[in-house]
Amino acid sequence: MDNKKKNITGRTGQKSFGSSYKNTSGSRRKDKKPDTIQKKTAVTPRSIAISGLIKILEEKQFSHIILRELLHQYTNLTERDRAFITRLVEGTIEYTIQLDFILNKFSKTHTKNMDPLIRTVLRMSSYQILYMDKVPDSAAINEAVKFIKEQNENSIFFLSGYVNGVLRSVSREKENIFADLAHTGKTPAYIRLSTPLWLYDYLRKIYGKEETEKMLQWFLTGSKENYVRFKDGHSEVMDGNISKTKLFKTGEISIQDYASQQVGIEAAPKDNDYILDVCAAPGGKSCHVAELLKGTGHVDARDLTEDKVRLIQENIDRLGLKNISARAFDARTPDESLINEKGEGKADIVLADLPCSGLGIIGKKPDIRFGASLDGIKELQALQREILTTVVRYVKPGGKLVYSTCTLSKEENEDNRDFILELPGFTLLKERKFLPGEPSDGFYLCVFRKD
Repeated sequence: MDNKKKNITGRTGQKSFGSSYKNTSGSRRKDKKPDTIQKKTAVTPRSIAISGLIKILEEKQFSHIILRELLHQYTNLTERDRAFITRLVEGTIEYTIQLDFILNKFSKTHTKNMDPLIRTVLRMSSYQILYMDKVPDSAAINEAVKFIKEQNENSIFFLSGYVNGVLRSVSREKENIFADLAHTGKTPAYIRLSTPLWLYDYLRKIYGKEETEKMLQWFLTGSKENYVRFKDGHSEVMDGNISKTKLFKTGEISIQDYASQQVGIEAAPKDNDYILDVCAAPGGKSCHVAELLKGTGHVDARDLTEDKVRLIQENIDRLGLKNISARAFDARTPDESLINEKGEGKADIVLADLPCSGLGIIGKKPDIRFGASLDGIKELQALQREILTTVVRYVKPGGKLVYSTCTLSKEENEDNRDFILELPGFTLLKERKFLPGEPSDGFYLCVFRKD
């Protein structure tokens, strides 16, 4: 018994998003790496998913980046396998809090004390048993046990029986599990909605219980389809691997969420306008505005690093746009070339879609629920205000500032709106807020005029 406990134990800590610039798409800090898959393990869609989940949930790397790298690495995967891996990874992350709650009812060892590999296998297999109707329970269990037996470490191999027993209990009690989840007296709402307690309480204070639970439920069960924007301006919902379609490759469509498209629409650029996008990567909003200019004017798309600029340039090249340029520039650094001899800004429109906590896009990036924190939100607000204080100087008299985020926090949205209104010369023209599921991601934007 002592050996078994020793083999299962292996704590890992959670890290919050820091205030690193554009932190919702960069790399997180990494803890000491836990045990990963042994080299002799057969490569299957499930083993690939396990390796990805370990990097995301144990090493704190970003889900969208890891998934992209995995699917790029294994070029021989069928589209069906790619879809299966994506579902396994994203679904397991989405339901991790709920899955841990369930597993702890059937395991004598708490999930936080398990070996990272065992914890990952149990989470992913339980997700299949509970939420993937087309996967027989027996297949989920047998593949998990087989995977554990293939590990070279004797300690892991020994735990195949433990994994088998826990998963069979989950399968056997499936009906009771769902009954308990539906019983508000037995299961707290934050567990049912698989959301950290602090985040549930935080959103409830802002939006109320009913609206909060509606949003969190949408993150779990809402549409996973993507909005695309056509060159003629209309948008549609599309499924599948959009980037592989002829429409995307030829620049007829761009992948851009419905709410995000409203930035360009509300900016309403006029022919020959000069537009500055201070945090432009990957370039969706900049390219949209460039298209709205119909070949006139110029869009100056900037972001912090050359890697981000490369993403913007890829979109520019794919769309064949000539009235837009991309370059690396830290938005916190004043650019005196954008101020005229009178001390006035030169930009007709400044787009400030700033780094944020990303609470509105948890449906697309489920690991955000583990990376966000109250301290992180405060740090990001400070960063946003540092950038805003710098870039508002670039707006010419009569010009516009468009501020936007993809989050739900009051600190990063309404409080920053008020911060801008306290700056000399700015008047609020319009404010729009999209809650998750209405109709897509959560998003906030406001448009100001410089007097």
